[in-house]
Amino acid sequence: MNWMHLPEEYSKEDSFFKILPISYEQSTTYGDGASKGPEEIIQASKHLEYYEDQFNNEPFTKGIKLLPQLKLNSTPEEMVKQVSEIVANQKGFLISLGGDHAVTIGAVKGFKEDFSVIVFDAHSDFRQEWNGSELNHACVSKQISKNHDLALIGIRSQDIEEHNEIKNNPKIHQLNAYNFSLEKLKEILPKLKEKVYISIDVDVFDPSFLKNTGTPEPGGLQWNQLINSLEEIFKQKQVIGADIVEFAPKENFRTEAYSLARLVYKLFSLKLKNILNRS
Repeated sequence: MNWMHLPEEYSKEDSFFKILPISYEQSTTYGDGASKGPEEIIQASKHLEYYEDQFNNEPFTKGIKLLPQLKLNSTPEEMVKQVSEIVANQKGFLISLGGDHAVTIGAVKGFKEDFSVIVFDAHSDFRQEWNGSELNHACVSKQISKNHDLALIGIRSQDIEEHNEIKNNPKIHQLNAYNFSLEKLKEILPKLKEKVYISIDVDVFDPSFLKNTGTPEPGGLQWNQLINSLEEIFKQKQVIGADIVEFAPKENFRTEAYSLARLVYKLFSLKLKNILNRS
């Protein structure tokens, strides 16, 4: 199936926009099912309108290629290797769909440029290791911070060691959900590099909006807060890629799957708007 059931002429190999579904989850902390998230988001995409009214463009005209799904039942090390190799070989603008958040480690590794990473997440994911692995979903930001400066947005759950380490690291900028504002985000963005990669763990959303995720946390962001944040990021930065992870469809999830398909399309729309504004 093509993304949005697009005609073949808009889903060719040379399409500018690409989607990589990654069916992977290992050692989840609370709930499971994230490996099934990409498929449900793709299924829901067939109900999307071609026209993105908020940003007044049609991303599909640049082509959207749905890459073959990566179904991984491997070690974390092998997963990172496979994901990074596929990402490195893509041209255009790629969004990866997880899977648990560990897939972000591989996706980020696939880019060879000098860039910062912006992570939308309920959890700081700054543990050195978890369940015997440094490549666990609870270690994502810690691993990425070894090579990139970070902005952690929407955080509202972490242990004291994570808190202290982040607080004392000048390369990491944290904005908690309970004191989030667009103005505070605008203060962080100039501290990051011109090029950025965006990772969206769907538990950044409040459970009143999205509950089908492995580790839900109360007090999260609402839809418009996230979209407004993304609009500001694309306005100020050159976004080189993105991922959406940790959607674990189990109960009454169709609305949420559709919303995340819409989120993918809005990311494409913002990238297209950014390209047109810079040309």
